[in-house]
Amino acid sequence: MSFSDQKAFLRSLHPFDELSEEMLEELAAKVEIAFYPAESSLSVCGGEMERFYLIIKGEVKVLDENDAVVRIYREKDGFDADALLEGRCEWHYVVSEDLICYEIDKKSFMKLFDGSEAFRRFYLMDIVERIEHLKKRERDTGMGEWMTARISESYWHTPCSVPPETSLIEALRRSVKMGRSEIIVDDRERGYGIVTDSDIKRMLAEGSFEADAKVGAIARYPLLTMEKEEFLFNAYLTLIRENIRRLGVTERGRLIGVLEQIDILSYFANHSHLITVKIERARNLDELREASLGYLTIVRRLYAQGLKARYIAKLISEVNRKVFARLFEMILPPERREECVLVVMGSEGRGEQIIRTDQDNALIVKDGVDMEIFVPYMERISQALESFGYPPCPGHIMVTNPYWRRNVSEFKEQIDAWIGSPDEESFMYFSIFFDAQAVAGYGALLQELKEYLFSRFDERNDLYMAFFARLALLFETPVGIWSTLLHRDRHIDIKKAGIFPVVQGTRSLALKYRLHELSTVERIKALAKRQIVEESFARELIEAFDALATLRLAAQLQALDEGKEPDNIIHSDRLSKIQRDLLRDSLEIVERFKSFITRHFELDRLPS
Repeated sequence: MSFSDQKAFLRSLHPFDELSEEMLEELAAKVEIAFYPAESSLSVCGGEMERFYLIIKGEVKVLDENDAVVRIYREKDGFDADALLEGRCEWHYVVSEDLICYEIDKKSFMKLFDGSEAFRRFYLMDIVERIEHLKKRERDTGMGEWMTARISESYWHTPCSVPPETSLIEALRRSVKMGRSEIIVDDRERGYGIVTDSDIKRMLAEGSFEADAKVGAIARYPLLTMEKEEFLFNAYLTLIRENIRRLGVTERGRLIGVLEQIDILSYFANHSHLITVKIERARNLDELREASLGYLTIVRRLYAQGLKARYIAKLISEVNRKVFARLFEMILPPERREECVLVVMGSEGRGEQIIRTDQDNALIVKDGVDMEIFVPYMERISQALESFGYPPCPGHIMVTNPYWRRNVSEFKEQIDAWIGSPDEESFMYFSIFFDAQAVAGYGALLQELKEYLFSRFDERNDLYMAFFARLALLFETPVGIWSTLLHRDRHIDIKKAGIFPVVQGTRSLALKYRLHELSTVERIKALAKRQIVEESFARELIEAFDALATLRLAAQLQALDEGKEPDNIIHSDRLSKIQRDLLRDSLEIVERFKSFITRHFELDRLPS
């Protein structure tokens, strides 16, 4: 390799790309190329690492004192900075494939470490910081804007605020003078209220407009508000969820401004508002279908902007629920909507589904109401969802199946049956229902069933909960066998290897501690708040879970681009160096979580 080739190779690696041109040239002049045949060991003098290795070609296995593989390094991987910095080495390094590498002596490495803040910071990061850093390096095209933007950084309007005794005509004059389309009523007893142009138009159309009326009697209470240091993205989710166009901005509870949907959209410019508007305005199933199919444009745009997968999922979940609710309204007569509740389950219920998959839904009906009335309506809902891109569930976990279309008492009996017969199918159905979320109809019916479900568990059910938790260990997490994953044409089911263990493990803890949170991340946060999981480990687990979800989303979008059906498979030959590092670090955290679940539920004591 020529000097320029050496420099180009070093510059292509992170964090060496953070070095100054002068430092890079000095390093390129000092690195040595070495060759080690397969089955040889790298020399470590007196237990102390003397060199930093950068692999050009080949593979090195890292073994512990019991000769168990703890890590595998391949092309463009560098190691072992930790051993150099700590001054000692606890591992054995065995060459598993003929190795060609650069060697950087300890003195030269420490000179880089002392001379570059960015270089030093990378090697001093903890695992959460490293995962976050790698994700930023992989897709640094706007993540900071989406992740950290707060309401205080956006533009908001000076409110037209009047006391409740102000006459309507006077309040209108003030709003016109200020160029505002809303009037904020500051009522000391009732809080903040709002009168909009739409309210005025409605009163004029109904003939109820009275110029001398007190504006406080007309206003709608309360005005939804958020503190100015809240995340702007949360404000956007609130607007979508509540189907409103503006929020009050407060500082320590005092109104200081009005934030409109258009202000947020001008900041983010992802056009997702167009879809929600189309959903709300859809007059028939064809228009609703056309509006719902635009979700993939949002996903691609937000992914390209670098937004975390869990935030994309939250937004898509809100859009999906609007679709379900609008479909429900279109198909069910008004008199039937308060007699039942439509729920989504599984990943859709947790708000973690991004790319649409099978229908997982159920219908809960009030006791005493004839179930047969709802059969034709559920058939139409299922057919419409299929045309919207939700294929029928192969396991028939759908509202068209009588098993998932019951009244409250029947569902209680079914919950008892699931708990009483803990086999594979019962565990699966219990898990799916445990994550149920109401999307349309009378939500109190689902809440009643959730409360009943929790009431069925106490110390006498510890054995059931242990077997339920053991499902998190059902699939192997491939830590320490990277050679099987990183060779070309190898693949990994990222759901089974990493995502499912975290979902099922946190779901088991949520059951044990009666947590009502649905999403995996919110459950982890709740567990940390109750000190069931250490806060530092909770942070690691959240970042790992999000990294795995992001890698899956990237693979699914690529499959769609290639005209293929998206799945959970990650192909090792398509991963970049940074993606490999993300996958490796994240799966190591998942493996530690599985060990935690094993200890917490004493799974080693269970009969096989």
